[in-house]
Amino acid sequence: MSSQILARALFSLALAAIVAVPVFGAPAAPPAAPGGPVTLVVPTSVDARSMNPNWQSDSGGFDPTSNINCHLVAVDWGVTKGTSVYGDLAESWTADRAARVYTFKLRRNARFHDGRPVTSADVKYTYETVMDKRYPLRAYLADVKEIRTPDPATVVIELNNPDAAFVAMLGIASNWFGKILPKHLYEGKDWPTADVNARPVGCGPFKFIEWARGNFITLEANPDYHMGRAKIDRLIFRIITDQSVAYAEFQAGRFPYLPNVYLPSYAEVAKRMTKDPEIDVVFTPSIYSRDLYLNLKREPLNNLKVRQAIAHALDRRMMNQLAFFGIWKPSWYAGIDGVPQFLNKRARFPDANLKKAEDLLEEAGLKKGADGMRFRISLTNYPVTDSRVISEVVVQQLKRVGIDVRWEQFDTQTWLSRLRAGNFDISTYFVRYAPDPDAYREHFGTGQARNFVGYSNAEFDKIVDDARRTTDNTRRKELYGRAQDILVREMPYINLFMESKFSMVRKGWKGFSVQEDGHNKSMTWFGYHAVTPPGR
Repeated sequence: MSSQILARALFSLALAAIVAVPVFGAPAAPPAAPGGPVTLVVPTSVDARSMNPNWQSDSGGFDPTSNINCHLVAVDWGVTKGTSVYGDLAESWTADRAARVYTFKLRRNARFHDGRPVTSADVKYTYETVMDKRYPLRAYLADVKEIRTPDPATVVIELNNPDAAFVAMLGIASNWFGKILPKHLYEGKDWPTADVNARPVGCGPFKFIEWARGNFITLEANPDYHMGRAKIDRLIFRIITDQSVAYAEFQAGRFPYLPNVYLPSYAEVAKRMTKDPEIDVVFTPSIYSRDLYLNLKREPLNNLKVRQAIAHALDRRMMNQLAFFGIWKPSWYAGIDGVPQFLNKRARFPDANLKKAEDLLEEAGLKKGADGMRFRISLTNYPVTDSRVISEVVVQQLKRVGIDVRWEQFDTQTWLSRLRAGNFDISTYFVRYAPDPDAYREHFGTGQARNFVGYSNAEFDKIVDDARRTTDNTRRKELYGRAQDILVREMPYINLFMESKFSMVRKGWKGFSVQEDGHNKSMTWFGYHAVTPPGR
């Protein structure tokens, strides 16, 4: 059986590595004269739906809007290096002893691209509109009692209850939402239909120039950005939906950076990691895991013994070799090594044990039929390369214990809609463990935004709520340790791997968010403010 699995996995990976003829229909980076203007072209797999990112989840809009707009606070991949939240618009902030009142001091030199100063009124307007209209960032502002603006450079946010995670979670959310919008241009207008969306005015490191829908989005450096002018003069996002086309164009030198989403296959990554004089393969530690989510509202997944059997049927080490050529790190914990301060290593998901899996399924009353199968379920996957190759192996490994899996693949929006509606049996997904473990509540708290599995446990809810309310880190560690014990015991999900992000960067380029010299300077995961071309 293992040879059949290997053949399937290698065949799939080989298909993923086929390179198509590139299609050229958008600007490429022109050769730069020494000391002359520099254009950075970055491929992006999905076009934006709007240039106002705050009113909907828009995966195609994250890249451009994170560079057009500024944020109160920011987080980038540097969180895995021991740093957490840092200021963008906020120069500093303080909290009272109870962690209920947060005071932010704003940078006085911050200006919108039309020259108007950014003030506390813009922050208040943005956040209050989000709360009033129930836009996505509201999940992170749900406990806000009042926002006060005692002067143009001060924002005071008072919460109904103590929340030690408030700033950290606001920072992580700003990767997607929480862009500070100009009150003088949006007030009185409907965000989804406002005319300013067509030519956005932000306060970030790049100004909007042009949007050719389905083709490219062009920005240029903002000379007055409050954190300093970017070293890139022009930034172009090219919409390239075909993975092999993007890889071919990267190889041809049409852009210097190939994001993780475009990796052609892990076989190619493993080969590139050995030695390539022109290209650096950049490994970026992640704050995410790669998991299998189990819908507790579906039979027989609502039976704990069935979930435990699935856990015993999954062989992470084999999966790593077949899917990732040995370059990912398996994980058995309800946490990740990259955030060791809250990791409970006593809470461990089961090892692979096919006999134990079969015994548990027998105890659950699920006998094998004439075809050798006990029951049938569907599997869908987070539509990125790593989750796709994980899913291929999961299908084969579950069949070994008599679970017949129908594999269904969808585009990102369809897949996410199905998860939100609970319209799935099992799915690959992730848990985010930083910049604050309050994310456990978001993923598994009763009725919370990412609790797609329908998990509800009153003890767990109280533990994570208590942990959010205390500023005592010793107490928080103890509480989150107990939360991990419960998750492993009741198994609404199964952690399989620590996410490993691999990107490719041409020699001489620095400051991408995935690189060490881009950490704590990029202003979100999608930021290019810190990118430095060769020779600068």
